Amino acid sequence: MLADLKFAFRTLAKTPGFAAIAVLTLALAIGVNSALFTLVHGVLLRQVIPVAPEQVVNLFTARAGASKEYRQFSYAEFQALREAKDSFASVAAMNPILAGIGTEEAMRRSFAFEVSDNYFSMLDTTPALGRFFSAEESRPGANLPVVVVSYPYWQAHGGGRADFVGSRLRINGQIHTVIGVTRRGFSGVNALLAPDVWLPLGMFANYAQVLNDNKNQVDLASPKNFTLNLTARLAPGVTVENLKGRLPALAKQLDAVQPPDLASARELQAEAPSRYSISTTPSGDSNGFPLAATLLGMSGCVLLIACLNLANMLLARGAARSREIAVRLALGATRGRVVRQLVVEGFLLALAGGVLGLLIALWSNDLLLNSLQTLFNTMNFSLAVDATPSPAVLLATFGFCLLATVLFSVGPALRASNTDLVPALKAQGADTDGNGRLNRFFAGRNLLVMAQISLSFMLLFSAGLFVRGALAAGGAKLGFQPEGQYVAEIDYSLGNTPPAESKRAFLNALDRLRAEPGLTAVALGNQLPYGNTTNMPRYVDARQAASERKADPNAPEPGADALLTVVSDQYLTAMGVPLLRGRDFTSAEVRDEKSPKVAIIDEALAKKLFPNEDALGLRIRSTEAPADGSSPEMEIVGICAPHRHDALQRQDRPRVFVPFGQSPQPTAFLHIRTALAGDGVVATLRAMLQRIDPMMPLLDLAPMPELVTRNIQLWIVRLGAALFAVFGGVALLLAIVGVYGVKSYTVARRTKELGIRMAIGAHPRDVFRLIMKQGVLQTALALFVGLGLSLAVGQLLGSFLYQVSPFDPLALMAAGGVLALSALIACFLPARRATKVNPMVALRSE
Repeated sequence: MLADLKFAFRTLAKTPGFAAIAVLTLALAIGVNSALFTLVHGVLLRQVIPVAPEQVVNLFTARAGASKEYRQFSYAEFQALREAKDSFASVAAMNPILAGIGTEEAMRRSFAFEVSDNYFSMLDTTPALGRFFSAEESRPGANLPVVVVSYPYWQAHGGGRADFVGSRLRINGQIHTVIGVTRRGFSGVNALLAPDVWLPLGMFANYAQVLNDNKNQVDLASPKNFTLNLTARLAPGVTVENLKGRLPALAKQLDAVQPPDLASARELQAEAPSRYSISTTPSGDSNGFPLAATLLGMSGCVLLIACLNLANMLLARGAARSREIAVRLALGATRGRVVRQLVVEGFLLALAGGVLGLLIALWSNDLLLNSLQTLFNTMNFSLAVDATPSPAVLLATFGFCLLATVLFSVGPALRASNTDLVPALKAQGADTDGNGRLNRFFAGRNLLVMAQISLSFMLLFSAGLFVRGALAAGGAKLGFQPEGQYVAEIDYSLGNTPPAESKRAFLNALDRLRAEPGLTAVALGNQLPYGNTTNMPRYVDARQAASERKADPNAPEPGADALLTVVSDQYLTAMGVPLLRGRDFTSAEVRDEKSPKVAIIDEALAKKLFPNEDALGLRIRSTEAPADGSSPEMEIVGICAPHRHDALQRQDRPRVFVPFGQSPQPTAFLHIRTALAGDGVVATLRAMLQRIDPMMPLLDLAPMPELVTRNIQLWIVRLGAALFAVFGGVALLLAIVGVYGVKSYTVARRTKELGIRMAIGAHPRDVFRLIMKQGVLQTALALFVGLGLSLAVGQLLGSFLYQVSPFDPLALMAAGGVLALSALIACFLPARRATKVNPMVALRSE
């Protein structure tokens, strides 16, 4: 084998042009596959929980009945489940919060996870440095300021120092002692998102009091404080299946610890942890696997096209080496020995392509992950995906090399070794494709090229579907006017500012900004359209009492879910949303929390709740009573036009707006509509805010159109379009090279025939027509087969497309037209060259 490798290296070194093209072609195809496999492995295949992950489940509680309204658990419910030792070996609690990490000059707002003392041990992880939380630190009300930092945070902000444990870290303005560092790659039960820091549950009140004045929501031990997400490891001998039979009894135990005034029959559910969600409702990963399989399948098609192209090149190379191979066979070499030598040459090419492809994969993944991390920074998360080559990735790349070797070298090697010795030794140059039009039309090389065209058609069509979807998502009718609007994100919770003080600061900023010249509207809102967060309570017609629910417990709950946004007056004006009927909020409603409860709803919710009457002046009620005991009813004082909140929503979400005075928020977005223009507007507005409040925790200030483009849903759609466009572009390039190469080879092999035709009177245009006719027919047949493949793949991609038909005619015509034109141009050049054949030179060449 070593001798074969040395000979293969010498042989390929003699034809550096061929070797370079082959290696680059394979590197591109293998690199695409390795890059995608790295991401899929990191997000969907990498084992997040190191020990017995099948024994770990997330727990959920829902109102019994058809509506299944989910909520989090109280601390009392958490304790009750911890005592169920016959079902769970361990139950751990987690509460995600936003925290300001660092000093005011270098503060990063990020998610932190408050966890129980057994959270890390339940997941069978150990610290890279230091220790994890004790039971005393996690006890409600302990208020011991300690913190465990993530491995990436330790590397980025602690320099990877061993003495980082014991250092001080400022979180929300309070000094915490670093007691430990998580191991590399640890992100809880999530494979995609990770917090920068982990805090003990005993610090809950310290952070909750910033967000709430309500005692029940500040006191972790309050039975009315439903704030914990629960994850459990099953007891020995318990499986997920037989656990389901125990859940009803456990649910009754939870009913017993609910407050009497909030008691309701509930269900308990257990599901495998989601790899990329921290939702309080069950959210499986079923959508991720089909998408990953589709992407890997498409990248595999690119590898197949590249291999078909190289197989054609090796067939031509084998024909050119027929005399050499015939001599070796005549001197006693066996056919198996020749095949082995040719396959070793192919493997050497594949190995070189794989090494270069791995470098391409790492480079492209670094670009992608940097882009993704920048995007996640705007969402306050760290990215848990690691693009470092793992043994699985290296093994997969080596597997791609072996697959490529089999696909592109074995067939040509068998064909080349099956040489007729006498003609080959005489170098008569017979065309091994056989005689007759049909044989030439369906020759092996032509079949390979037609297969490339068919697969390329499928990939180009898929790319067209995703590009059309991305254009539809980016050009969707918003229902609001982002142009001329600037948004400032402000979070007073990061400095532990008391709620009353943060409310005064926001209202002062409103008054001062409205007095500035050039600002036409200034308003507050706690939800940002296209901002990746939602709050969807359920609302009903207030005239319907709770006792009027249908007797059937499985019947759907009345009312509708609606996106709740806390706003000031002028919000609709600043957003550019038309107020259809009624009025805006008054200054008193925005400032006085004791003012009568009012709401503005959009027309979509009005039609759902009041289909046969005018909703203006009527009252709605939230199905979840306020924790402070106040009335949940609100009078509708205005109705606005529907407008979008999510980038990919099929329908506009119903909307409910309540005045800032009824529910003051420490975190809000200042919407500023201005007639000012130019590059300096952001700097001007930032200076205004700093004059108003030099200590204002301003996290971001950007034009609204820029914030819309940052949306993660749009980013994912555009990423899908970009990936499929890369697949389609590479496939198109390889198909063009394949068509051109085969036609050039065909013309070269038929030089004598073409010379004879022209010598006996054929016109150059007849020769041109002869070559082009075959190319046109082969392209047409390949496109017909590709059309069937495209329609089948479009059906598979239907669930991933946004507002695009899986049989989109424009994408079909565009893909077919581009590919047909490119293939015909690739045929045209060799056909034109065939017309330049000199009959005398052609006849003397043999």
